[in-house]
Amino acid sequence: MFVNMNCVRAITSTGRYIIKIKSTARCISNHPMKFVEAQDRWREMDNVSKRWKLIYRAPMDNVLNFVTTYLTFTTGTIGLSGLYYGMFVFDQADLNNPVLLGDNVVIANDPIECIVYLGSFIAFHVAVKVLLSKYVIRLYQDGDDYLAVFRGHIYNSIKKHKFHLNEFKKLNPTFVVTWGDGRFSLGEKHGILLENYFKTPQHFHYLLYKKGKQKLEDDDD
Repeated sequence: MFVNMNCVRAITSTGRYIIKIKSTARCISNHPMKFVEAQDRWREMDNVSKRWKLIYRAPMDNVLNFVTTYLTFTTGTIGLSGLYYGMFVFDQADLNNPVLLGDNVVIANDPIECIVYLGSFIAFHVAVKVLLSKYVIRLYQDGDDYLAVFRGHIYNSIKKHKFHLNEFKKLNPTFVVTWGDGRFSLGEKHGILLENYFKTPQHFHYLLYKKGKQKLEDDDD
């Protein structure tokens, strides 16, 4: 019993230590100085003027770049292939025959089943693409004007959306998006922002409460 209790204490202490290291590493990686050092490089890549200050940089940008490119390629390829098959290959006489890939590889028991598979595949990919298109990878500020940068549909492409401070509002959580607390209205577009990746907490609080530190102090009273 004594040995088990010591093991539990050791595991608990180790877990807390790892969490502390992760938290520290995350804070270091998002330190304001890191934003200043990378700001010129990102502004040049995003083609924005120096009046815009980088205040938010999301994680997994490189992964998102590859994923969105992959989704665009696969969705387009499968969609065009299905369209070509339906227009030039499909014959009503084969309605009850298996759909073959090559001479002997069966990919569906009949064309209707194949259409269901293709439709589900395309619908799932489109849904994922719509979700990822709302993921803000960088956010710039110029006074009360903001510029959100999203990933485009092809490799290294981006889309930019400008909005005003008063247009920023928190949206209600949803069961579809696991990070529902990170959904916000950016005027005419919805976006996903993760609070921990702002340059400083004050930048996020000013966006959300419109009064910055003063609002936070009033909440603590």
